[in-house]
Amino acid sequence: MIVLVDVGNTSIKKCKLDKGNLSEREHLDYSKKKPQEVINFFKNDFKNKENFLLCSVVPQITQLFTENCKKKLLDFHIVNKSFLKNMIDKKININELGADRIVNYLGLKAKYPKAKDFLIIDFGTATTIDIIINSKYLGGVILPGLLTSYKNLINSASLLNDFEIKFTKLVYGTNTKNALLSGSFNGYSHMINGYIKQLQNLFKKRFKKIVTGGYGTIFINSSKSLDYEKDLTFNGLKYYNENFL
Repeated sequence: MIVLVDVGNTSIKKCKLDKGNLSEREHLDYSKKKPQEVINFFKNDFKNKENFLLCSVVPQITQLFTENCKKKLLDFHIVNKSFLKNMIDKKININELGADRIVNYLGLKAKYPKAKDFLIIDFGTATTIDIIINSKYLGGVILPGLLTSYKNLINSASLLNDFEIKFTKLVYGTNTKNALLSGSFNGYSHMINGYIKQLQNLFKKRFKKIVTGGYGTIFINSSKSLDYEKDLTFNGLKYYNENFL
């Protein structure tokens, strides 16, 4: 049994890997200013002396987690990007590359063994588009996340307290809420689809296009060419555990 941990900028996700199967997924929205919340999230795992594999883009949380595992004499591993350098183009500064972005690619290798060219669109705190060509990570795009983009506006507008970003066929709205709904969904869809088209034209490739992340489920309805992978990072960690540890 091993606990797979995915630490993002605003949330932490974990699940258990038992005999090759993923189970018991849990999620925490956290604040770096409240480290005890993070410790409490792993309280039972620490108590049960679980083993851990961590993928993190937040150094403070990595340090906090490491200190607690060492204090409790627990076995843990942190994704080492240097193990994956053969999958990363030499032009990429590996020190600046978020571990989650290459781990996401690992999550596709087992499921799509014949595919070599991917676009991975991850709808997280930031929305990222990662480019894989001939089985090598070539680079990517970082955009403001969907919720990040609209959060201040939604919080500032007193009439929009119950606003929810969701799929819509509305091209425009006749009231504030519908106008915002159309703008948030269609505007973001045009941006993502525009980037996909531009990248396809630039590289002249027929990419396998994979969507992941919380709001990804909304956008797969807008295109038949997008496939959604819910457990992409966890499957990547599973692959890492099986092939690099």
